[in-house]
Amino acid sequence: MATPDPVILCRQTRFGYDRSRPVVDGVDAGLMPGRLTALVGPNAAGKTTLLRLMLGLLRPWSGSVQLGGLEVTSLSPRIRSRWVSYVPQKAGVRFAFTARQVIAMGAHAQGAAGEEAIEQAIVELALAELADRVYNELSGGQQQRVMIARAQVQSAGGGRVMLLDEPGSHLDLHHRHSTMQRLRTLSARGLAVLVVLHDLDLAMRYADDAWLMDAGRLVAAGAWDRVLTPQLLEPVYGLGLQALDAGGARPVLTVASPVRDTMQ
Repeated sequence: MATPDPVILCRQTRFGYDRSRPVVDGVDAGLMPGRLTALVGPNAAGKTTLLRLMLGLLRPWSGSVQLGGLEVTSLSPRIRSRWVSYVPQKAGVRFAFTARQVIAMGAHAQGAAGEEAIEQAIVELALAELADRVYNELSGGQQQRVMIARAQVQSAGGGRVMLLDEPGSHLDLHHRHSTMQRLRTLSARGLAVLVVLHDLDLAMRYADDAWLMDAGRLVAAGAWDRVLTPQLLEPVYGLGLQALDAGGARPVLTVASPVRDTMQ
């Protein structure tokens, strides 16, 4: 069977907000369909900026970001919204929309009502009891699940890619794991899913592939078990790590040496 082409392809992508300092510096990587990719790295590594480049919200200084073989910034917002859905770290909703109405917004990208997709997302994200409540009155974790459901609806038509920026940041332990299981299901349906994670054990447990960033550069990209290793992670995070057998198919990480206090 032939290897599929990347849905999103970054070629020597370089960008910054200040010409003297790139935030994304020469990234070469391809996001593959049918796989869940974890984007990991410390704070200020350039992860969110890379997502914004993939969305076509930023134009690279040099290099390119291609979506389906086309420069993403050459595509109209409508085309991009049909192909790519996005879950930000925090989404503001200004008016008193219900959770169901926010989820239904995802259907507009496909130009159809999408009632079946809306109801399916509500059920699969366990939002039935919250669907008619005002979105702004929900907890942070509940709001995050609504935004993931909206992205799922947006991807129900011709969607190719789902990008998520720390979707578990407001979720409790149960919903963090159930959300990652949902993303695995969506990737198994053919989506290319890229999720920014700070929890390395979530990445170890659920990712098919991993991208490791540090100071704007892509340190490594590939299968999770070749990237999420103490040898690669230790110099990036600045602490000693050890992979432990958790009694399952994948290990977990633990800190093997004390972290030096840098805030004195």
